[in-house]
Amino acid sequence: MSYKVKHSPAPAPAPVNVDALILDGLTAHQAGRLTEAADLYARALKARPDHADALNLAGACAFAQGQTETAIRLISRAVAVLPTHFDAYLNLAEAQRSAGRARDAIETCRKALVGKPDFVDAHARLATLLGENGAFDQALAHASVALALAPDTLEALCGKALALRRLQRNVEAGAAYARAVDVGPENLAALTGWAAMLAQNDQIEEATALYRRAAAVAPGDVSIIGALGSAVERGGDTAGAIAIFDSTLAQAPGSADIEHRRAAALRDSGDFAGAEAGFRRSIAADPNFAPAILALTRMKRFDFDAAEGKRLGRLIVDQAQPLTHKVQAAFALAELTDRAGDPDGAFRRYAEANKLQTRFHAERGERFDAPGLRAMVERTEARVAQDYREHTAGWGDPTEQPVFVVGLPRSGTSLVEQICASHSEVVGAGELTAVLNAARRIAAANEGRESLADWTPEVARTEAQRHAQALRTLGQGASRVVDKTPLNVMRLGLIGALFPNARIIWCHRDPRDVVISNHTLFFARGNTYSTDLGNCAYAVRQIERMGAAWEKHSRLPILHVAYEDLVADLDSQVPRIIDFLGLPWEPACLDFHMTERRVDTPSSWQVRQPIYSSSIGRWTRYEKHLGPMFEALAAPL
Repeated sequence: MSYKVKHSPAPAPAPVNVDALILDGLTAHQAGRLTEAADLYARALKARPDHADALNLAGACAFAQGQTETAIRLISRAVAVLPTHFDAYLNLAEAQRSAGRARDAIETCRKALVGKPDFVDAHARLATLLGENGAFDQALAHASVALALAPDTLEALCGKALALRRLQRNVEAGAAYARAVDVGPENLAALTGWAAMLAQNDQIEEATALYRRAAAVAPGDVSIIGALGSAVERGGDTAGAIAIFDSTLAQAPGSADIEHRRAAALRDSGDFAGAEAGFRRSIAADPNFAPAILALTRMKRFDFDAAEGKRLGRLIVDQAQPLTHKVQAAFALAELTDRAGDPDGAFRRYAEANKLQTRFHAERGERFDAPGLRAMVERTEARVAQDYREHTAGWGDPTEQPVFVVGLPRSGTSLVEQICASHSEVVGAGELTAVLNAARRIAAANEGRESLADWTPEVARTEAQRHAQALRTLGQGASRVVDKTPLNVMRLGLIGALFPNARIIWCHRDPRDVVISNHTLFFARGNTYSTDLGNCAYAVRQIERMGAAWEKHSRLPILHVAYEDLVADLDSQVPRIIDFLGLPWEPACLDFHMTERRVDTPSSWQVRQPIYSSSIGRWTRYEKHLGPMFEALAAPL
């Protein structure tokens, strides 16, 4: 039997309305329905694989979903299909930036400008990218173009402010940030950038207010909450900072960064048991969180074995890790190797850590300027120190409250401050930037006047009175307030001009140990010379030389304290220091390690230990590796 096969042709599929799909996708995208938007964009691309708008928007949606590499692939296709799709260039640059491909992001923005030289947003984005990657002059140039075309461009204002801040042109940076906040009162880049600059310059109250505004805009942003808590702590309210951290952890537990910041606050206030527990919680939340690993290492509380060594080694080369975390992992591994009894292996590790630290400095536009330092020292010797003595009498404030503990970094300044602060009439204020900031403002106010004789005394007097009031606030009735900023040794002339009745304690230490201590320590900021043995030794000699030039012409009383003498004979050296302060003797000063106070320096753990001598002659452990140091220490000045 045969059957007749029947066939009815299927109806032709309805044509896909690509534009409608894209419009619906954009509506969902803007409403935050990212999964729905991604599906709609995918349907549009299935029908039109080379549709530039669909590619760009699908990439932007993927980026919002955390799929950065997918975003880069899709948006790259969009600009290849339609080279005049200028908004897509910006989206691509943002995805490349997020992926850590800053050079690619910069190149993408430059390609956009080839096709559209007056593209304001591309100039503004370049200002941000170049500023973040150390090209500050170029950043300012692009910001200027953007602002000339559109004066209220927020990203350009923030990019300009960041570049000026990195160039240490803080007055101009502050004005740019203020304008950005006026234009965009809820702009996080403006609020947090300005706050960070103010905090760096010890304007903690103002910084805290800005961080609070930013936290109100983005209440779930852990990085902003962390910065706010740290600012509150720096303002002296450790309990308030911990309350902020606790509240954040209660709402969003498991933040390695917040646990670390909380633990650091406890450590700096002397609660080492609480700090250790907190750092361990940070590592439990993220086993690769290098800042907490380094903190426990510095406290001698991190267990080290071959497996940990391999893990830290992997962190150091892990491209997904922030560079500053890789630096800290490298310093932790070096210190642990050293403690395990392998000084040669440790020194190789320290060299690796310092190479990474040099790279970190370079990306921020920071470098050690040896010729500039030498020229400054020679000018001081030849003329400036004498001019200060002759022309600055009557400039300052007569208060006797200020005490300045100065010297080379790692020369015992933290130890001396802790001894002083153990007296009931003394407050240790830590490292302040007030003198440096005053120097900048005084110089700016007198720009173009070659001779100090022509400078305006009222400007300096205002600065002195401003700082004297700040010290009274910090001191809360104390007879003496200690500013322990080591490199104020290079500003003794200005200190004498501002505070003619101040006291100076100048700390000294074997320069070989100073170099090694700097070279083997992670510094979160500054100390650009420490990453190279030769540079470090050179800086040590030039800084000491500059201090000596100021001392020669100083009216200030200066007490010289050698670290080695202090360690060898605490019982006689400590009374000598207290007597120099003009204060009655208190036995608590000999038990300085028992004093409870906030210490925000790399030495916060060490200064709360009984005196020890193991750091004296430490350089001998690495003697075979120290040729560049010996050469620089012996070279003619």
